[in-house]
This record gives sequence, structure tokens and C-alpha cells, in this order.
Amino acid sequence: MINKNLHEIIPPDHQPHRLIALAAQQKPSNINLSILALKEKIDQNRVEEISFIEWIWSIDNDQVWEILPALDRKQLSLKIWHISLNNEWLYFTLVRRLAWFFNGQKNVIISDLVNSFYTWSNSISVQNNLVIKILVALGTDQTKRELVKITCEQNLTRNELLKKINNVLPNIPIFKDYVLEISPYFTKVLHPITLDKVNWLLRCFDEMEETNQITSVEYILNHLSTSIVGNFPELVNWLKNNYTNSSKQSKLSSQARQKLRTWIGAVNYQDFSNLVDLIIDKISLSTTEQKQLKNRQSFWSNYSNSFVRLKILLPSRSCDIINNDIRLDQDIQILEDDGSDETEICIFDLGKNGFIVEFFRGKGSETRLFPQNDYIESVLFSSQPLSVKKIRKLGSEKHDHAYFWQWSCEKLLRVKYNIIPNEGTREFIVISIKYTSPSSATSNKPILIRDKTRHYEQTKLRYNFQYGLPEPSENQLERRKRDQRRWLNEIERLELEAKQSSL
Repeated sequence: MINKNLHEIIPPDHQPHRLIALAAQQKPSNINLSILALKEKIDQNRVEEISFIEWIWSIDNDQVWEILPALDRKQLSLKIWHISLNNEWLYFTLVRRLAWFFNGQKNVIISDLVNSFYTWSNSISVQNNLVIKILVALGTDQTKRELVKITCEQNLTRNELLKKINNVLPNIPIFKDYVLEISPYFTKVLHPITLDKVNWLLRCFDEMEETNQITSVEYILNHLSTSIVGNFPELVNWLKNNYTNSSKQSKLSSQARQKLRTWIGAVNYQDFSNLVDLIIDKISLSTTEQKQLKNRQSFWSNYSNSFVRLKILLPSRSCDIINNDIRLDQDIQILEDDGSDETEICIFDLGKNGFIVEFFRGKGSETRLFPQNDYIESVLFSSQPLSVKKIRKLGSEKHDHAYFWQWSCEKLLRVKYNIIPNEGTREFIVISIKYTSPSSATSNKPILIRDKTRHYEQTKLRYNFQYGLPEPSENQLERRKRDQRRWLNEIERLELEAKQSSL
């Protein structure tokens, strides 16, 4: 069998001076340039008697094969391919010439050897050979796509592919050109998309020349679904690191730049949403607290496109509980304990529209809105420790989560801050929680809530970009005012506490 370390082979030189040198090394009696003589030696298992000159003469001389019947030509050419498995020089010569043939140099290998290659390539002995797979791809109508498929399946970038086939196949132009087919293959053909494939794509991007990379990134941004991207923050983080605040970003189309902003927002929202689910599932919360968190999760889903950046602050106990379920690349910080009620906090960076700080639970449990300025940004997003009281000391506008808070908060965001929901938003969803007893329960004893099944029920509120959410009824507004007054008294006490704190 051929040596697997084919990169160690010295490539033969098929230029005329090389052929002359080879001929000079042969004994005259051994050279018989006859296709019938070649066939006889092969049929009689006297392959070792065939000289380099005879092989080369038979490989690139179509005319001398014409004296053979079609069936003999087919059988002989197939035998030559099989012989190459035990003759490295012959194998090397055949595969390189076949690659040149597919590159447009039609006179370097006879048609019978080209045709028989497809039959031979399906044989068990070579069907998993990378070089053979590549040659099969070169002979198809969709060469670039087939090359991408091979590199994807083998988890190889272009440079890694070239290293594997070094000195075996010539470095023909298609091995450079195919990289522009990577993004179309990834978006239109590859299924399912997995993290391994995303990492392969990013490794391919890292190796590309800038022009090819920008073209490929543009294609991905315009053709890959945002719903898929939300599952792979690694892709968005790579784009964020390479295409925000970079000269390359200006070379993307306006449509692609907008899509990038949407993707960044989608991943940031997904991190927030995942955190809500983790806290509900793993930390003991009251039904009211669970409902509040699910409603905030639902409310902010309508603004995901605005989220440029997200920072998560966790009390140490929460971090201990959910630490194994959060990604290492997330911006997560432990909250300083200042005596405040335990709460998780999310800080949303909305770019020029400022910052939103969401307190998940505890007394107050507010939303705070900060204008965009360097000082606020340095406090909220620096590596310096933060606490509940430090954030409340910053002041800012605050909003409650009292009865019908969604209507009021949407109006505040839209009217005062020009923060509007994602394009295409037609409704907001309000969540309520119901618990049902297990169907097998027959005892008259009360059933603990932990043994009941939790259900989330949705109420849809129509949304209008000009007028917002439907205004509550008079009775609903009255109830909201009562709840809001209680909240205001509590939040004013907490803010005073924060101002007086030495922490």
C-alpha cells in the first residue's frame, strides 16, 4: 500500500529535461513504448519491469490507447489505478495530473484514466482517502461547495487542508477560491448547525484575507437566521470583537451592520432570559417573584435589538447555585454584600440611549434608567465592585413593577427616552402563573406547592408604535396608583439608606 506520509515524497519533475534524465538511466532493452507490451506486463504481474518512461508515455498519450478495444482500455486503466496503491511514485503522478486535468490542463492525463478514476474512487481501499475525496470533488459541477463539504466534515480550515495534502496535490487556484463558498454552505446546506461547526466557521474566518473575510461575514449576516444565532453566542462574540469599533465594520453594507446590531442584542437578551430561567428553577422564590421575573423576561424580549452589551451582577449565594450553568465568556460580577435584600441585577447598555438597570427581586425591585455618559458607563461597566446601594446612590429615573407596570414603562421608554420596541412588534405578552395538582392525588390532605405542576398562561396586549399599549381602565389605573404609592414610599426609604451608607 502507498505510504500514508505522502508529504515526505519529493515531487517528480515532468519537464522534458527530467524525462531525458530518466531515459538516460534506463537500459535500452527495458524500454518498449508499446501499450500492448505495457498491458502484457500488467496482465502477467510483471509491474516491476515497467519503467518510469513507459508509465509517463502511457499516462499522457491518448493516441496509443486507440489500438485497444474499449473494454480493454477500461480494464487496463482501472488496473493502473489499483497498481498505484503499491507504487507511491505512480500514485503521486496520477493524482497530480488528474488535479491539473480538473484545473483545465486536459493534455496531462488520458481520458480512460480520468473515466476509470470514478470507479476506482468508490473502492473500499480508497473511499476514505482525503486526497481521493478532493479529486472526486474537483470533478463535479459544484467543486467549491463539495470542497467546503469535505473541509467541514473533516473539521479543516483551508490552511489545515493544504498542510494535509502538501506535496501530494498541486496548489491549484480552486484551493484558494473555494473559501467564498463557506458562508453559503454554512447558511443554506449545513444541518444541523452545532457548536463544533460554528467554531470551524470562525477558524475559517480567522484565516481569510480581509476582503474574503468581509464578503463571507456579510453573507452570514444577511442569510443566517437570528433565531439560530441566539443559540451560538460564540459567533456573535467573534463578530463583536472583530467588527464593532473596527474599520472592517464600515466595509459592511448598512443592512449587514443593522443585522449585526440585532444579533448582538439577541444574544444579550438570551443571556438575560437564561438567567431568569435559572433563578426561577434553582433558587427558592415566591410565586409573586416568579411571575415578576417571567413578566420582565417577556417585556424586555420586545427590546432585544437595542441591547449593545449586558452585564450581570449576582449575589454570592446565587453565583454558588448557578455558576456551573453560565458561560465563561459572559460579563458576570459578584455583588458586594451591603446588607440589602438579595437580588440579581442586569445592566443593559443601549448605546446612545443610555443604560437600563433591572433589579430582579427584593424590596424596591425597580428598573433604573441612566443617560449615556462616560461617568455612568465607567461605574456600571468597570471591573470595580458594585453593590445594590452603590447603584442606587447614582440616582437616575426609576420605574416600578406595580400593577400594570408594562403599560407605564413602555410609555416612559417611548415618550421620554425614544426607546422603542423591535421592528415588527405587534403585541406584548403578560404572564400569569397557575399551579395544578397531580392527577394521581386522591388524598384529602393539602398538596404542597412544590408537588404541583407550574403553568404559565399568556395574555396578549396589542401594541401600536404611535400610541403604545392599550390604556388601562379607570379601576385598573386606581389600583395601579395605590400599588405605586406603596412602592414609592419603599424606594425612597431605600434610596435614603443608600445615600447614608458608607459603602
